Amino acid sequence: MPELPEVEMYKRYFEGTALHQKISAIEVHHPKVLGGQEQEFRELLIGEQFKSSRRWGKNLFLQTLNDHTVFMHFGMTGTLDYYNASVETPKYARVVFCFENDFNLAYISKRMFGRLGVVSSIAQYVASKALGKDALDISVDQFTEALAGKNKNIKAALLDQSVTAGVGNWIADEILYQAGIYPTSSTKNLNPDQLRVIYDKMKEIMQTAIRVEAVREELPAHYITRYGRKTSIDCPRCKIGNLCLWKLSGSCGSRKIVGWIGGRLVVFDQQAIGRKLLLIG
Repeated sequence: MPELPEVEMYKRYFEGTALHQKISAIEVHHPKVLGGQEQEFRELLIGEQFKSSRRWGKNLFLQTLNDHTVFMHFGMTGTLDYYNASVETPKYARVVFCFENDFNLAYISKRMFGRLGVVSSIAQYVASKALGKDALDISVDQFTEALAGKNKNIKAALLDQSVTAGVGNWIADEILYQAGIYPTSSTKNLNPDQLRVIYDKMKEIMQTAIRVEAVREELPAHYITRYGRKTSIDCPRCKIGNLCLWKLSGSCGSRKIVGWIGGRLVVFDQQAIGRKLLLIG
């Protein structure tokens, strides 16, 4: 799923391509993503121009000259594609903005979990979805306060968009891996110092991912996310001499990252009795 860094890249891509282009037509290839707004969507936006954009967590907002607000949520597989109108429409394009300069912007959603539409304002949308502060904008005090009312494990709390908007599965795993906090730890059992480390890692990881344009293979070598679904690789924490998150003390020694099951990291512990597999995250 596109998380905050990926959506930030979409924002920059949009601003470098479709901003200030006059909309001449809108093609709707699958009305479901518009949630019943197809007619209103066309009536409000044809003849308009996008003048600005803003990202809030995993959501992208586009503002028009006449102050209409378009929201885009990218679901599991959403993205944008700006292309010359003379070429074939991209596969899985659900809505296409056609501009007078003979270029188009396609909203792509392969698995149909994405949504877009017109809302009265960004504030109204944020309130209706009960979104917390954006993960790049939230202060440490706001972050700690948002977690204070949650009685759940820390990974679930990080994924809760009412706590802070923008953290998804891979970022939550990376935050907790680098912070040295077990994903199943209760938020109520974490002390202020641990919460501060989680907060600092969240900011650092977000900013680093944006700096490498959300290309996971370009993340630093000690980031577990960059190894994706490769199998049988040494824990990157051991390589740099740090305490492994998944062991209470000492070096993680011969533990191997062996893959992912249902989005959860699987570690093969050669030191454990019976060489057990640990499901983490």
